Amino acid sequence: MSKWSVCLVFLLAVTAAQAGVRGQLRQGGQFYEDQKYGSALNSYNTILKKHPDNQRALFNAGNAYYRLNEYTQAEEMYQKAASEEGDLSQSALYNLGNAYYRAGNTEKAIESYKAAILDNPQDKEAVHNLQLILQQQQQNQDNQNNQDNQDQNSDNQNQQNDNNKGQAPQDSQQNQDKSGQLDKNAADRVMAMAKENEYRRSGSSNQQPDQTVEKDW
Repeated sequence: MSKWSVCLVFLLAVTAAQAGVRGQLRQGGQFYEDQKYGSALNSYNTILKKHPDNQRALFNAGNAYYRLNEYTQAEEMYQKAASEEGDLSQSALYNLGNAYYRAGNTEKAIESYKAAILDNPQDKEAVHNLQLILQQQQQNQDNQNNQDNQDQNSDNQNQQNDNNKGQAPQDSQQNQDKSGQLDKNAADRVMAMAKENEYRRSGSSNQQPDQTVEKDW
């Protein structure tokens, strides 16, 4: 067999393998569209057995795990997809943030969203989700501070009552509570990260971080 015949056979084998991968991706995509996420995952895992570094299969498998609420497995797939060369690396970082958030790991979610923004400062969804989490953290901190202040005021009042036992009642001035005032510094810092595109999130400021925007395959 000549050198050219060997090359031709090799190219035909590569072409057939690529066609097989594309077919599995299409099949997985159809299952995914039909919300048959387990079947979609089987299609992607079939690819990954022979091509463990196929970024699209990794990314899609992460999405299927995500829809199945198996966030630890989704995180693993997204991490691998983000580490591979290709056009899905930034989206994998973004979806990794979503998976971390759904799993209750807000700190890692924040880091993943930041990495996605650094990779693409135009990613409005990543800025949006990051801002929601930081706002929630600020509100939680404010609520905790208010509760601590109320507890301290209650302790002080009890101490004052103990000290005034047996004495004539005296007028006292109530301490003013500053609850409900949301510190905007966190939101300003997030906006500064994306000032290259001057993005400002629209919509209600009462929106909760549950309403994250997700990127599909």
